[in-house]
Amino acid sequence: MTTRGRPSKNLSHQDIECLKIFLQDLPFLKKNQQRALTLLDETAPPFSEQQLTLLKTVDRERRGFQKRQLLIENIQLKQKNQQTLLANEIEILGLLKLDLTQDTFFRLDRALESYQKIEKAALENRIRLEDEKHRAILQNNKKELTEAQKKRNAENQLKYALGGAVLAAYEQLGISSKNLDPQSVKARIVHNKRFYDLFKDAKIFKDTLEHTENYTQACLMLRKLLDALTQYQIEDGPIHLATLRKIKKL
Repeated sequence: MTTRGRPSKNLSHQDIECLKIFLQDLPFLKKNQQRALTLLDETAPPFSEQQLTLLKTVDRERRGFQKRQLLIENIQLKQKNQQTLLANEIEILGLLKLDLTQDTFFRLDRALESYQKIEKAALENRIRLEDEKHRAILQNNKKELTEAQKKRNAENQLKYALGGAVLAAYEQLGISSKNLDPQSVKARIVHNKRFYDLFKDAKIFKDTLEHTENYTQACLMLRKLLDALTQYQIEDGPIHLATLRKIKKL
């Protein structure tokens, strides 16, 4: 029976040495990579069939990783030449600015892998477009693209764009994104929205807004107003503490 799929690659002595050096230089290892490095440190050739399968898999991952690392230079060159960056390119540049941790290391590699797939698809698309025969096929396929597919494509592009926007916002606000994760970002957005909703209908905020020119000035003025209230004294002490005690009794 004919064997389908990728042809098996025989590992030479040089291949094994290159793999060992590569694994030793990595700052963080996946489970298979750690198993392969332990094998190379503790076992001398010849390797069993099972051991060779592991080494071939990890060596294939090595070549893929090194190809993905070359993409970083292309993205940085686009940025240097002030070319328009795609959302996933912005995401990758944002991850490069973070401190090197296990989380950021693997997030960057996953982002590069996704970017590589998109670039490969785009290249294949351009090649097909150069062929007049395939151009007609592409046009027909494009017409058959369903609304659901279009929606998914738009959602994926939006996710990339929102990710880049979040990183840019954190940088603009001077907030470290070292431990940034989707759950904490979601929690912060929800908290800020709820906090705003609580204040926007408060009479003290509405009165402040009427005496200022815009929302930003109103927020600054409200802070000063609240600080000023702490200076007013009544019989029971500072007016803000007396009011708090009264509210707690209600």
